[in-house]
Amino acid sequence: MTARKVIIVFNDDGHDTYKIDGKLVDLDNNLSSTVADIEGGLSARGFSVSLLPLRNVAGLESFTKAVSGSAQDTIIFNLCEGAFSKSAFEMNVAALLELYGARFTGSPPMALGLALDKGLTKDILSSRGVPTPEYAVMDRAPEALPDRLEFPLIVKPLREDASVGIDSNAVVNSLEELRSRVEFITKRYSQPAIVEEYIDGREFNIAVMGNGAGKKALPPSEILFVDFPEGKPKICCYEAKWVEESPFFRKTVPSCPADIPEALRDELQAIALKAYGIIGCRDYARVDMRLGRDGKIKVLEVNPNPDISSDAGFARAAKASGLDYPDLVAAIVNAAEARYRAADTPVKPVPAG
Repeated sequence: MTARKVIIVFNDDGHDTYKIDGKLVDLDNNLSSTVADIEGGLSARGFSVSLLPLRNVAGLESFTKAVSGSAQDTIIFNLCEGAFSKSAFEMNVAALLELYGARFTGSPPMALGLALDKGLTKDILSSRGVPTPEYAVMDRAPEALPDRLEFPLIVKPLREDASVGIDSNAVVNSLEELRSRVEFITKRYSQPAIVEEYIDGREFNIAVMGNGAGKKALPPSEILFVDFPEGKPKICCYEAKWVEESPFFRKTVPSCPADIPEALRDELQAIALKAYGIIGCRDYARVDMRLGRDGKIKVLEVNPNPDISSDAGFARAAKASGLDYPDLVAAIVNAAEARYRAADTPVKPVPAG
C-alpha cells in the first residue's frame, strides 16, 4: 500500500534575536524544529512527507504553484503562523490553500483571523456564555480608566500571538503605568493595545483535538510559577516561553496532567470544548485560561495554531492521554482527512412520508 502524502508548509522568516539586560541572545528557530519533529513523526507512521517553506514574496509564485498542484491524496500540514514576518497574514495563507482547493490541516481562515484579534474573540466568547476577563481596546494612552476596569491590569498588543509584546512590565498598577505601556505597545507594534483584567491565579491550558461529535479535550496542563522573582507578576511572558537564557524560562514549569480535582478538570475541559467550537477551530487547538482566587475560570485566549513540537505543551497533553508523538501528528492528519471525506460525501435525501 502506497503511503499517504503530506506536504508540510511553514513560514521561514529567518533567524531571530532577543535582548536581555542589554545583550542580544540568539533564539533557536522553533518552527524549524517543529517541522523536523512532524516530518519524523509522520514518516514513522508511514506517510510520505515533503517540505514547502514560504520564505519571501519572491517565492510566493512557486509556493502557490506547488499548493495548487497538490493531489487529492495529499494533505497539507499547515504550520504557517504568518507570512513575510507578519502575523496578520496567518489567515491569508490558509485562505490561499482554501482558494486553490488544497486539503489542509488546522483551522480555516476565519477562525485564524478571529483568534488573532483578542478583543473580538472576547466579545464573541462572552456573548455566547464563555467567561473572559474584562477588557478595553486602546489606540492611544487613556486620560482615565474605564469604569469596568480596576488595577492591576495587563497590557498586550491586540493582534499578536506567541506572547509577543508581553514582558515583565506588561502588568500595570497605576494610570501613569497604564498610559506609558499603552503608548509603548501602540508605537512598537503599530496596532492598538488590549488592556484587560489581570487575574492573579492559576494558569491552565487545554489541548483540544478532533471535529464535530468526535472532538475531545486532552488532560489539562498547568503552568507552575516556581520561585518567581520577587515583585514580578506571575505571567507566561515571551521570555518564559522562548528564551532559554532568561530566568523566567526556568521558573515557568509545565505540569501535565495538572494536579487538580476531577470537578475542576471537567469544568476546564467543558469550557475549552465550547470555546473551540464557538471560534470555529478544526482538527486541533489550545485554549488558555486562568482560575482566579474567587474560584472563577476565565478564558484568556484561543490559539487555533498552537506549538505542536515534540517538547511543547500540546505533545505533553497528548502523551498524558496515551498518544505518543508520531500518533499525535498522524491523528491530526487523519482528522483533516476524515473532515474532507465527510464533506465530499453526498447527503442522502430523506424519503417523504
